[in-house]
Amino acid sequence: MSTGVRTAFVLCAGWGERLQPLTDQIPKPLVPICGLPLCEFALARLAAAGVERIVINTHRLPDQFIRLFPEYPHPSRYAGVPVFFRHEPVLLDTAGGLKNVEDLLLPGPVLVHNGDILAGLDLAALVAAHARSGALCTLALRSSGGPLQVGFDVASGRVTDIRGELGSGDPRFLYTGVCVVAPELLSRIPCGQPVSFVPVWLEALRAGQAVAGVVLDQGEWRDIGNLGEYLRIHADLASGEARLAPPPTAPPGWPSWRMPGARVAPDAELSGWNWLGPGCEVGAGARVRQSVLWAGSKVLAHAVVANTVVREGMLAEGRIEGSAV
Repeated sequence: MSTGVRTAFVLCAGWGERLQPLTDQIPKPLVPICGLPLCEFALARLAAAGVERIVINTHRLPDQFIRLFPEYPHPSRYAGVPVFFRHEPVLLDTAGGLKNVEDLLLPGPVLVHNGDILAGLDLAALVAAHARSGALCTLALRSSGGPLQVGFDVASGRVTDIRGELGSGDPRFLYTGVCVVAPELLSRIPCGQPVSFVPVWLEALRAGQAVAGVVLDQGEWRDIGNLGEYLRIHADLASGEARLAPPPTAPPGWPSWRMPGARVAPDAELSGWNWLGPGCEVGAGARVRQSVLWAGSKVLAHAVVANTVVREGMLAEGRIEGSAV
C-alpha cells in the first residue's frame, strides 16, 4: 500500500457491553469467530495491505491479549509486521485513543480500523481516495448495513454532515469504523481527554475544512454488536452467504465446524450448523442446534441447546434457547 500510509491503528479498547455475556471474561476484539479472535481479521487485512506498523490500544482485561500476542504488553509481530500496544487506564474513545498513541505513529497518514468489526473492504481504494482528496480525514462508507448517519456528496467526495448536526446533508450513508487520518487532524484532538472522532470531524466541517469519504459497498462488513449478530455470522459462514479471507494463523480448511478434540456422545444429536471448539463436550442424549460451543465448554447429558453460545469452560444443562451461558 503506497500513498504514504505506513501505520495502522486498531481500536481494541471498547467495553463490548452490547455483546455481554460473551465479553464478561474477554475483550470484544478477542471474541472468537469460528475459533479466531475477532480483531485478527482486521490485523490480517492490514498486514496484507502492506502497513509497516500496527498500533493497538487496550483498556478492559488487557492481559487477555496474551491469547493472540504472547509477548503482550511488549512489542510483538503479526504476519511479520511490528505491533505496538498502548494501554488506556481511562477509556479515551476513538479520537482520544489515536491522540494517545501519537508518539508511536510513523510519519504520514494513519489507517484507523475498529477492532470489533468484520470487514473485507478495499483498503487500497480507501487510501487512494484519501491521497486524492487532500482532506483531513477520509471515511470508508457504505450505503446500507447499519445506522445511516453520514451526509455525503458523491459527486465531490465530501462529507457534508454527521448525525444531522449541521443540517446540511441527508444522512444516507453508514460509517464503517475505518478511515484514513491526516497528521494535521491530530492537532485538533486534545491530549488525555476522552473524545470521539465525531465532534472532531464536525468541528473541521464547521471551519470549512474537508472531510472526505468513499463508498465501499463491495466486500463483507459486519458489526458484531449483539448475540444475534454473533450467531448470524456463524450461520452465514456455514451457508456460504458470508465469505472471510482466513488469517494466516487459521488452521487448514478454516472454518472447520468440528475442531480437533471436540467430543460428541454417540447418541447426541447435532442439527443445522454448529461450531464445536477444541476440547468441548456434548453429553449423552444431548441435542444441539445452530449453536457455538467455545473451547472447553460442555453440554451436559440430555440438555437441549439451540441458537446459543456456550462460553469457554462453561456448562450448559437443561433447555437453553437463544441465549449465552
